[in-house]
Amino acid sequence: MGSIATRWRKLSGESNWQGLLHPLDLDLRRYIIHYAQRVGAVGDLYDNKTKKPSASKQDFFEKACLIKGNEFKYVVTHFLYAESAWFGYVAVAPDDGKAVLGRRDILVAWRGTKTDSEWIMNANATPKRATELFGPTTEAMVHSGFLSLYTNARKQVLDAVSELVNKYQNEEISITVTGYSLGAALATLTAMDIVANKRNKSFMVTAFVYGGPRVGTTGLKKEFKNLGVGGRLHLLRIQNYSDTVPQVPTNTIYDYTHVGEVLIVDTGKSEYLKSKDSASAHELNVYLHGIAGVQETGFELEDAVYHDIALVNKYLDCLKDPNIPPNWWDVDENRRKMVQKDDGYWEKK
Repeated sequence: MGSIATRWRKLSGESNWQGLLHPLDLDLRRYIIHYAQRVGAVGDLYDNKTKKPSASKQDFFEKACLIKGNEFKYVVTHFLYAESAWFGYVAVAPDDGKAVLGRRDILVAWRGTKTDSEWIMNANATPKRATELFGPTTEAMVHSGFLSLYTNARKQVLDAVSELVNKYQNEEISITVTGYSLGAALATLTAMDIVANKRNKSFMVTAFVYGGPRVGTTGLKKEFKNLGVGGRLHLLRIQNYSDTVPQVPTNTIYDYTHVGEVLIVDTGKSEYLKSKDSASAHELNVYLHGIAGVQETGFELEDAVYHDIALVNKYLDCLKDPNIPPNWWDVDENRRKMVQKDDGYWEKK
């Protein structure tokens, strides 16, 4: 991981990933898998009954099974809530994590949709001017449901980021925001809000978003470009070719569009999968499989990427390999059949 420590600025988009996406750079491949796993932990540890995390801040990554074989280290400092449900966390790299990453990384992670009320919010696609985030003269129009959810959690995340930036401001810092599906929309707004309101001071802010919908109209895209002047704001959007979520809201009525750069993966080319429908294509662990295997032509998993294919079946019955139980994270009977080895990989007992 030494090259990540020395190349982190480039991997975090200092040059907007110029020359790194085609073909996909090996370090960047590992990097965006790492950040996807950190947001995946929120979904993994979300308790559907209580709408709270099933882990404490202290044992969060241990319960998410992101300790074994994982050189990336973080400590959760804050949990984030929106509409009375747990939505994510803020974390920071401790000293040993800083050594691997090359700087003190402040991480914000947002999960995807879980509750009925969140599905309703997703459908509320009428755009609204985001004056609270970007000021009274902004032209940025944002999906009303996404804006409402983010605004509900906004003070929590901005205060948490400010607290950590102030604590470590004499060190080299980065702020990384990551999100999946609905969380990708929240991550986009978070990254822009942090820069717009100078909560980052002079430090770089990068968003890695996975399977995210369109967040706002062309006015938001203009706001993003303005905030990016000076190189303090970057966003890489990862999209699976068959995933339909990045195509909504449609731009037939309002001029909804994406912001940032894009990396397209295509798990439809994977010979390891038996299910290649659009629903499977949206699942986060299928995204990770796509990132691990995407090539300029075809699909190939490289040993140097260090990504476990067994994770594809975490919530699905998607792998051709009959030795990996389906839905093994959620189904207790199947979970008991799996064991995590010291290198972080999972195998059937």
